Amino acid sequence: MPPRLCIQAPIAWPITAPPAPRFAALFRRSIAAVTTPPHESIHVPCRSNGFMTVDVFHGLKSTSPTILYLPSGPVLPGIGDEEESIISLLRETTGGTIARINYRASAAYSYPTPFHDVLYGFDWVRENLLLDEFKRPYLARLGVCGELMGGSLATMLALTECRLGESRIAAAAVNNPIVDWVFPDELPVVDPSELPEPLAPDETAFPADEDMMGSSQVPIEVRKPRKSRKRTPKSTPQTAWQRHGDNRILPTLTLMAERDNLFTKPDDYLDRFASPMHFFRSPHAQLLVPQHDDIFASKQPDEILDIEAQMSLDHYNSITRQNSSAPELPILSRCRAYARNYPPAGSKLSLPAWSITTGSESPLCDQASELAKVLRRSAARHALKSHAGRTRWHDKAEKEMYEELAEDKVQLRSLPSLGLWTEQTNEEWEKSIRNIGSWIKERLDTGST
Repeated sequence: MPPRLCIQAPIAWPITAPPAPRFAALFRRSIAAVTTPPHESIHVPCRSNGFMTVDVFHGLKSTSPTILYLPSGPVLPGIGDEEESIISLLRETTGGTIARINYRASAAYSYPTPFHDVLYGFDWVRENLLLDEFKRPYLARLGVCGELMGGSLATMLALTECRLGESRIAAAAVNNPIVDWVFPDELPVVDPSELPEPLAPDETAFPADEDMMGSSQVPIEVRKPRKSRKRTPKSTPQTAWQRHGDNRILPTLTLMAERDNLFTKPDDYLDRFASPMHFFRSPHAQLLVPQHDDIFASKQPDEILDIEAQMSLDHYNSITRQNSSAPELPILSRCRAYARNYPPAGSKLSLPAWSITTGSESPLCDQASELAKVLRRSAARHALKSHAGRTRWHDKAEKEMYEELAEDKVQLRSLPSLGLWTEQTNEEWEKSIRNIGSWIKERLDTGST
């Protein structure tokens, strides 16, 4: 894990909140009664990378919880009014202070700037908002929420800033999070049995879809062999990316275009902080870099050649290099994915409670489902290790008991259509946001720091 960004308490300059950008025609608020509460905007220095802003919507009480809100990002531009409506409802439901971290994300501020900004904002909140009436710091359980790119960064923050004994993320609500920027559905299809191994060995030898906590003690149903019959091969079911990629608001072409805009090179979105899914499994793709002439020149020949033979070979290679085309560009290629253990053993990380929502017609639906799956698996493993000191199930009943506990800690819910929080075209959006606010408040009010 890269070293944690540590900053001293930055100088905070209150500034006048800029006027909200004109609202895109894609969304219209159906409930005009939602008003934006007053707030203050703070300049937060980011060392040698300029500064970003944090908007603070103060809570109703000084002892109210603090919740971080991460905007949707450039995937859905021009929705500032809708996001302020969300913040207003969250503040009303939780009674808490909402800190909106306005991270920078564009071609000019490509990765890793977005998650550096989020970490700077998180540090500023801990150092400036978590103070008692005597201006003394105190430990607190924080919430974080966001959708799309904001959901990706919220997931990253919740996975890495949850250390016991510190002010930490204890509840994370994400909607349609982009947790894997690789988008493997856009890569050439390869039969699972023919997938190549990754170029380098990974942390475990367990396939990503396999339960590492299973044991031979769990009864396995043995089926009697049947006579082979000629059957027509079944077609592979389409993924959510393929089924819903042509929608008008969140098409897959837009997602891929924003990815190319935010990352300067493909191996950047293989990073775990950029694609938080890679904390729990290796990528489904690897970057194949072509071997250039200088690499071939550095290799030793299989046999030692005399000087005349070597000169002839060099002369031949110089001619072929002149006629050869330019080197190919690095490409992404499918490969096998392997499971990873997270949090690592011996760490003080304790994963927060999760509320994951997605749309039934969202191209990111499968990503949300996989995120819930790996989080539940991690929660069950951690609970078993804490209670029984083991990492393997004894029997099926024990497995089901811990999986039930994990499902309560990591909740997954599907919303109609795309399920976007900012798609405020019906009356259900307000109910959904209020439910999320109530869930965050309940989770932050229970438990210990």
